[in-house]
Amino acid sequence: MPDEAPFSPPAKQPPAASQGIAHPGVSTEHDNRPEWLDSMPGLFSHFDADCRLLHCNAAYADWMGQGAADLVGKALDALVRPEDMPVVMPHVRKVLAGTPVTYTREQTQGRVTRWLETRLQPAWSPPQAGLAPQVVGFYCLELDRSADKLRLDRTALLRHASGATFWTLDLQQGVLHSEQNWADPALREQAATFTMPELLALLPEADRPAVLHGLQQVMHAGQVSPSVEARIRRKDGSLIWTCNQGLVSRWTPDGQPLELMGISVDITATKQALDDLQHSEQRFRTFAELSSDWFWELDAQGRFTSMSASSLRNRNVQQVREAVLGRAWQDINPAMAALPQWVALHTLMQRQLPFHDLVLPYRGDDMQTRWWSLSGTPIWNAQNQLTGWRGVARDITEQRQAEDKLYVTAYTDTLTGLSNRAGFERLLQSTLDHSQDTGGALLFIDLDQFKQINDSLGHSVGDRLLAEAAHRIQDTLRAGDLTGRFGGDEFLVYSRRSDTPAPDEALVLAERLRADLARPYTVEGRMLHTTVSVGVAQFPRDGSGIAELLSHADAALHEAKTLGRNRAQVFTPQLLARVRRRAQLEAELHAALEADAFAIALQPIARLQLRAADADTAITAQQRYAIVGFEALARWTRPDGEEVSPLEFVPIILDLGLIFDFGLQILRKSLRALRDLRETCGYTGHLSVNVSPAQLKGGCVTCLRDELSAAGIEPGLLTVELTENLQIMVSEDCLLTLNGIRDLGVKISLDDFGVGFSNLEYLTSLPATQIKIDRAFTHGVATDRYKAAVVTATLAMAASLGLEAVAEGVENLRDLQWIEQAGCTQVQGWALWRAMDVDAACALLRHTMQR
Repeated sequence: MPDEAPFSPPAKQPPAASQGIAHPGVSTEHDNRPEWLDSMPGLFSHFDADCRLLHCNAAYADWMGQGAADLVGKALDALVRPEDMPVVMPHVRKVLAGTPVTYTREQTQGRVTRWLETRLQPAWSPPQAGLAPQVVGFYCLELDRSADKLRLDRTALLRHASGATFWTLDLQQGVLHSEQNWADPALREQAATFTMPELLALLPEADRPAVLHGLQQVMHAGQVSPSVEARIRRKDGSLIWTCNQGLVSRWTPDGQPLELMGISVDITATKQALDDLQHSEQRFRTFAELSSDWFWELDAQGRFTSMSASSLRNRNVQQVREAVLGRAWQDINPAMAALPQWVALHTLMQRQLPFHDLVLPYRGDDMQTRWWSLSGTPIWNAQNQLTGWRGVARDITEQRQAEDKLYVTAYTDTLTGLSNRAGFERLLQSTLDHSQDTGGALLFIDLDQFKQINDSLGHSVGDRLLAEAAHRIQDTLRAGDLTGRFGGDEFLVYSRRSDTPAPDEALVLAERLRADLARPYTVEGRMLHTTVSVGVAQFPRDGSGIAELLSHADAALHEAKTLGRNRAQVFTPQLLARVRRRAQLEAELHAALEADAFAIALQPIARLQLRAADADTAITAQQRYAIVGFEALARWTRPDGEEVSPLEFVPIILDLGLIFDFGLQILRKSLRALRDLRETCGYTGHLSVNVSPAQLKGGCVTCLRDELSAAGIEPGLLTVELTENLQIMVSEDCLLTLNGIRDLGVKISLDDFGVGFSNLEYLTSLPATQIKIDRAFTHGVATDRYKAAVVTATLAMAASLGLEAVAEGVENLRDLQWIEQAGCTQVQGWALWRAMDVDAACALLRHTMQR
């Protein structure tokens, strides 16, 4: 409530004749209420020295909820709540001692809380001659200051919650009064006063014009000014941002502004957040512009709404951007909409699922097919409704082309353009998986007189003949039939059974191929003739798997050659000699594994020290190389004394599922051999051991660590050569095992490179440090330009990937010299040393040390 006239009962002073404890004309009898009491502001009460109520006004009685007459005579502790007495009594004792008191207290009655300003004045006794006045009671006036308290609380809350301060500017004196001192961080919560020169000195020079202009606007507009942002330089040198508004609070009688009042808000944090956001946006924009990826967005209807500007650096992507913006994604490439990749994308988006690295073909207006790698995720609003899609894409056409080239290198015969053996088997497996019901036939083709032609007329003539033969095979086959070069002068054909198969359909095809291939060839002006032998195995009658079909087709081919060549032979149950041999070998291999009957031979791996061109003619090839390692090769001799090639018995062991136990035996023998070489003749090089992917199973790493420890061999001296098809090795389990092997310190080499290794992703995902170029490419490389191209490309790729390269299967000095000149410094093969037992290896090491 507003503050009424000052409360001024008799003050503490020497008594005079006209003074007393009662207002003039007021009786002090309890039963006669003074008439002036009800005109007193607030709650008025009068207590005697014993704190008993003498008088009160109607407002006080209403607040207490009783009549005034009922309250008179009651003690103070009956009128004040017990919990308030500890607050009230110190002030009562002080006023009874003759000192006026003013204080504020909170008073709650029911659900109503009020803030009361309480003023206590002593009541003095009447003057008496010779006696000093005495305090005989006290007056109490309580004013309701709740509205003031609420206003102050709101102001404080506004100031602290919003980081705001209030100020006034006296325009006549040029002085600004602020509730807070923002110029001094240590005194921020204290009031401060600044002259105009002092205020302007706090502002950076660049901000002063805006502030002065804002003040002029306030004085002329007569209303709340627009906000003005300005910085304040604090005492510690730091800057804070403020947002300021004001208005004229006092005017002269003639309408001139006398005073401004306003509010300033600290917006430093907001400014910093905006700066951080802008920096983040700029950083993201920079990354996007520098990235080879491009970013895209679709609306809820699947229409492209944006594509990052960075994509404009790529002409191909720029064309795509112009073609897709505003169009639905399913409409941009209708010619390819039925392809499995696009169907998969459509399914994922219909299900509102995210997708990652989805590879899609795209054909633009130039009709050139390009490849995208696409990732995206749905966008949802607060109501969990789909509002669109957002994602990234990358044009991977060049990568795809590089992989295709590598695929061609690994799975294509460079001479004929047909699939090589690995590529043919890969395609054949896919075909067999999808043709169980229809069936087909595998044809094994051999050019009977090719060896004589090749040896007598040279490799270039032989190559031309093979290329022409491949062309004739392709011309003879139907669409969908498979063909490949098995190796040398041997070709493979797989033909699906027709919808209306004729009797002996496979044999008819074989005879047609035989006749076409037997027609004369014109090469370099010569007329060449060769007959053709063909072996036929039918699927699934003669075998359900590739190995079985190849074995039976090969058996039929062997029978055709045995019967005089130039004929086609269908596999029959009578051609079971090889099948019987395999069965016998399987039984003997089981026994050999039980008896630990396998042995090892060590073939040196050498590093070039002196090139042939720089060496004396008397120096042999062996003298120009230093032995840096050995490869442990498995050997097995049957009980009847027959030495069986690993190329024959290792695949059988794999098929039998015995490869892990077999590999463990070979590993133990190899580690013992390495230990003997080190102890006996001071060998310091490494040892390589072949490992099949089938061995990379749980427990492999632990087993390898235990065997190394038992043999006393440091892990760094052992190299594991991965054999067979690399695709098997990129499974998660195999990769974990390979990483575990690498973490042991054991080196990893990729064996047979160029045959089963075709994907750049595979090469970069394996923890390998070395590749071994397969014999299929090193043998005859000096005279075969296609093999030379493959080896040259492989060496360049190995160098770019930081991998060592070893040429294996180098069997003659001519190939060795070519490989040296190509830059491959590590070699393994008969051109230097054949495989040998441990004693011979030790003797060889001693001999080389003596040189």
